[in-house]
Amino acid sequence: MHQRILTNESPYHRQIYMRPRLQSQDPGRRVLTENDTKTNISRKLTKFDFDSVLTIRTSKGSKKFKPQRFEVKPIKTEVDSDLETYQRMILAKLKEKNILPKQRSLSNATTQQKSQDRYASLDSQNRINNNNKQPQNVHPKILWDLSDEEWQSFGDRFPQHFEKKKLLGRGGFSLVWLGEHKRTKEKFAIKQILSTNTHQSHMKEIQFGIHFFQDGQPKKQFTNFPGCKNLVRFLTYDIKPQDTWIFQEICGESLGNQLYDLKGKNVNNERMYRLTHKPLYNTFRKDLTELKKLIRELAQALDLLQDQRIVHSDLKTENILVKKIKNENDLHELTQIKLIDYGSSFPFDDLKQFSMATPEYMCPEILNYILYENQMNYRPCLMKYLRNYKKPWVIDVWSLGCVILEIISGIPLWMSLKTIVSKNGKEVIDYGLFAVKGRVFDKIIDRQMEVISNLDTYIEKNYSGLKIDNQIRFILKEMLNLDPEKRLSPKQIVEYLSTKKEYIITQ
Repeated sequence: MHQRILTNESPYHRQIYMRPRLQSQDPGRRVLTENDTKTNISRKLTKFDFDSVLTIRTSKGSKKFKPQRFEVKPIKTEVDSDLETYQRMILAKLKEKNILPKQRSLSNATTQQKSQDRYASLDSQNRINNNNKQPQNVHPKILWDLSDEEWQSFGDRFPQHFEKKKLLGRGGFSLVWLGEHKRTKEKFAIKQILSTNTHQSHMKEIQFGIHFFQDGQPKKQFTNFPGCKNLVRFLTYDIKPQDTWIFQEICGESLGNQLYDLKGKNVNNERMYRLTHKPLYNTFRKDLTELKKLIRELAQALDLLQDQRIVHSDLKTENILVKKIKNENDLHELTQIKLIDYGSSFPFDDLKQFSMATPEYMCPEILNYILYENQMNYRPCLMKYLRNYKKPWVIDVWSLGCVILEIISGIPLWMSLKTIVSKNGKEVIDYGLFAVKGRVFDKIIDRQMEVISNLDTYIEKNYSGLKIDNQIRFILKEMLNLDPEKRLSPKQIVEYLSTKKEYIITQ
């Protein structure tokens, strides 16, 4: 494995990306059926590549037999002559182990529910995190709790000389693994990105990494920026036909995982979630210092990006990693705050390179621009904000404001399914502030404008129990200004949080 250098210039020069897309899933992705499986088996048997027939054990006579990898018992050699019988036996084993994928709908509503089911199943992820040793008789799909679609896309591939230890996270086109070098035992966060993804997120991630880091350390010209420590260190990468592997430092848990515990259940044939706030909220309630530290350090990271006129464009709670420790008062102190996932980043001076991000955290003028580009129901009143669009921080500052608003609100902004949450000792059902069924962009814009117009009301109505001071309230209002020209810069946010002046809130 060796590092590939794309160009001696800034890696953001002369790179062409996809135009904005409305789909969060690739509609061209083909789902394997039972007939496809039979065809694949036939091809594999023709080549006598028994070991790769959908990870089913072959006869002990096969040179590629690896008994430590698979759970299905060996198939007797006399069956090899009967291809149809062999196919039926393999399909039966697949169905028995629930490995054969089912048909999946790619409609907006279905895709959203499946993504929310995956995102909300934190208890499943916790079970994986507690399982550091791989059982010898468990199929990798089950061991790592991969969906049918993830197993079809990512399989059990991994870089040579590294051992897969744990699943750390997942995205639309990627999985993040804890990997350990077999010889040195050194551990890395290894990101597996499909090389064929239409958004070219693997190339953007690499470009971002080699722009700011060299040999795993920040480049000299960036070391004077405090926000440099808030970017995850990029180490190296390896591009293969199926996957691109990106090696990074190991950081903490996602902010979303540290804030919420979401558990789904079916009530009268309807999917609902019960939300419980985790201990970090108790710290924020008793002392706003840690919340202000979070805002300040993320603003420092954005200040570095805007200096290079780079937009992260997918800032949300799941793309923020934090480490914390308990102090003598039994409260949590944040010891590390990292902004991660640069697969949607792009140079601000070429907005056409903007690719799909998470719509509930996107600023209204960009959502509206995507609607306009796709000749859909856009808002003419918002188009004026793009006429003098010169400040490179306005997109990410809005997203940072959304993160802070979500923390105050107490429910993820994207949660469009019924959520049971406690307030004043009573259980109530509500939704995320910017959530709409089907994630329809123009309706998200309507929700944004409604909430921002009545921001004080929604702040006081929160489910988190947070009572913010005028300093945070002032900064939040200025970050979520509908007019991007009036949004605070990251440098201003840092400066305001470094002073103790009294803030006068104007309507």
